[in-house]
Amino acid sequence: MTTESIAVRDGAGTVQQELAAIMLEAKAIGKSSRNQQQGFNFRGIDAVMNHLHPLFAKHSVIILPEVLAERTEERTTKSGGHLIYRVLTVRFNFTAADGSSVCSTVIGEGMDSGDKAANKAMAVALKYALTQMLLLPYDEKDPDADTPPDSVPKRDYTPPPASVATPVTPAPPPAKAKPANVISAKQRGLLFHKWREAGLTDEVVRAHIFANYGVKHTDEIPKDKMNELLAWIDKPAVDEPDPDEGRKDGDPF
Repeated sequence: MTTESIAVRDGAGTVQQELAAIMLEAKAIGKSSRNQQQGFNFRGIDAVMNHLHPLFAKHSVIILPEVLAERTEERTTKSGGHLIYRVLTVRFNFTAADGSSVCSTVIGEGMDSGDKAANKAMAVALKYALTQMLLLPYDEKDPDADTPPDSVPKRDYTPPPASVATPVTPAPPPAKAKPANVISAKQRGLLFHKWREAGLTDEVVRAHIFANYGVKHTDEIPKDKMNELLAWIDKPAVDEPDPDEGRKDGDPF
């Protein structure tokens, strides 16, 4: 993301002060939206706009988008579906009441089976321009919120006298036998090949099987879910309310 500022007259621009005031009043926005296809939460553009709109109106700051460049590709899914993939370079001009402005240039990506790929790309670009410029926090627990209990340094180990017998460490319990109702190693290999071919990441697949089947590893997937999982991998992206519903990777923002 690149930025530049333009003042109406030397030292008279107020846009940066107004944006700083908006940043001061903005609150945390959590990952309240859910990608049902790939099983992860994300922070949607609707939540960002609903929260920031009254603040921008209060401080008389408007946003003027300008598409600087675009790239379009036609893609075909594994099942033969048709997708339009668009990448836009968008410059957002943040302008105050006195005419002073700053610009933020970002890239947005969108994919759709209909006519909304560009819409999604612009919405994603706006979301990242706002969240990164204003440093919008997540509504999540910070690691510094907890303090571990007081502790003391671990003392050096002193071996027992030779006359004292050293306890024998018991042998570890035998490994549990693999349940008979889970997929085989050959089926796991097929799944791995399919999701790689479909462009899915390991993290997305693990999140999906945990959310839908309650297991953390592919060797725990029930046999009767094999066909259902293959159908999910082959299913093309569809139009969703928010651009992140069609993303292929997890989104930290």
